[in-house]
Amino acid sequence: MGGGAVVKDDGYGKKGLFAKENRRGTFFCSVFVFGAILYGYDGTYFTGILAMDTFKKDFGTLQADGTYDIGSKYQSLFASIVQAGEFVGALAAGFIGNRNGRKGAMYVSIAIVGLGALLQLIVTGSLPLLVVGRLILGMGVGIISNCVTLYLSEIPPSAIRGSMVSGWQLFLALGQVLGAGVAQGTKDYTSTFSYRFPIALNLAIVLIIFGGLFLVPESPRWFISQNRDDDAVEALEKVHADNEDTGIVAREMRNMTEAREAEIAESGGSTSWGDLFVGVERRKLVCVFGILLCQQISGVQFIFSYGTVFFESIGMTDAFLVTMITDIVEVVGVLVSFLLVNRIGRRPLLLWTTVMMAALLLVCGALGTIKDPSKAVNSAIASMIIIYVFFFNLAWGPLAWVVATELSGGRNRSRIMSIGTAAFWIGAWAVTFTLPYLYNKVNGAGLGPMVGFIYGGGAVISWFFVYFFIPETLGRSLEEINMLLELNVPTRAWKDYHAHLDGQRVDPTVVDGKMNVPKQRFLEDVEEMEHKKGALAA
Repeated sequence: MGGGAVVKDDGYGKKGLFAKENRRGTFFCSVFVFGAILYGYDGTYFTGILAMDTFKKDFGTLQADGTYDIGSKYQSLFASIVQAGEFVGALAAGFIGNRNGRKGAMYVSIAIVGLGALLQLIVTGSLPLLVVGRLILGMGVGIISNCVTLYLSEIPPSAIRGSMVSGWQLFLALGQVLGAGVAQGTKDYTSTFSYRFPIALNLAIVLIIFGGLFLVPESPRWFISQNRDDDAVEALEKVHADNEDTGIVAREMRNMTEAREAEIAESGGSTSWGDLFVGVERRKLVCVFGILLCQQISGVQFIFSYGTVFFESIGMTDAFLVTMITDIVEVVGVLVSFLLVNRIGRRPLLLWTTVMMAALLLVCGALGTIKDPSKAVNSAIASMIIIYVFFFNLAWGPLAWVVATELSGGRNRSRIMSIGTAAFWIGAWAVTFTLPYLYNKVNGAGLGPMVGFIYGGGAVISWFFVYFFIPETLGRSLEEINMLLELNVPTRAWKDYHAHLDGQRVDPTVVDGKMNVPKQRFLEDVEEMEHKKGALAA
């Protein structure tokens, strides 16, 4: 049985992102989320680089017809090595974030990204430096994927938290558009500028983030986890400086400190990595690990890492332009999700878009079975991919991160997200590394667009995972979500489950004539939690 108090959301932030009381929180998150641009930018500028003639000449092999080509082996290595680094960075982020906070982790990450970019630039045409540089750059991005998403979930109130965490995917998509645009702009240069300028632009993004970090406070929830309550109050006062409700800081501090005390009562005041594999922490880990891995197994990474090469291979006359259109559609999908996420909810949006994604991928696979496809068939394949990208970014792109940060609450938050983001990068690496061998005819299986059958199967698996494991978290504070997990409320009962503790008794909601959790057990749990809190106070 978990210990703690079910915390009723204080109602702060019922207005929109740019309401007066929300403006500072929105601004702080907007600065931090610039880290997502680095992730998005790297994927699309590099897929553009892989198709550039100058890059092929410097890093490819001479073919019989006098052209240069980068084979499956090196395509796989160049594109996937960054994910290996991101996996290492994501695991390291748990240690770095616990020790140094979200801002501290961001400082470390941008320093690593800067080093990785510099290594790729210092010697032209050096294969070892390109590979090592991309590995190191990936480590920085892996840390970013952990600390940024945590910060975005810990600063804003519950009413706008979904939109704020979705900002990760929006800025990622904007980074992809930027990367595709830069690659489009430099591809025709015959000098090394064509691919070295896109790499160097990473340094400019790093400098922008570095300057922005001086303007934002550390996460108050991280301060609470470190027992630095005075610093937490100061951070909250910065977040709520424009709020006319003078009691908001005190109420949030009370909610966070009560949740901390309850967890201390349950864990005995200490936590370890081993705690993640028992009890309620295991449920959190399964949810976070699963949702972030499932985001990848439907194959979006192959479009992200090989979009230009893919469109070029099916006969698109201007693959760079089609890639840019795809990235713009991605941005549109994320923007539409902002309108839906706080109206429809996380769970139904994930389920319905997964159905569409699976159908589109299977159609793409079926079209790939046609021998000697016409231009119309290839255009249809490209259209299926572009529509798939829209539906992916309508839900899975932003909401996987929203759900992961919401369900990883508590004292092991950084550790759970560290393993979850590592799972994300494992999935990204697996897709990126295997795609050339599955897709290409030379030194590969030659599946071509029939890879849609494989990734469509991944989408089906993702649907079942969401249905059985992911609860609806819309409108709940992080502390309340954590408490419902500790009370073991069934996955499909969350939407209609009402729990609050502001001097009132707690009663489970009745659904279809049955209680979500037996009433007597629930009330006994609450009494035990209150007893533990009283013992701590004594």
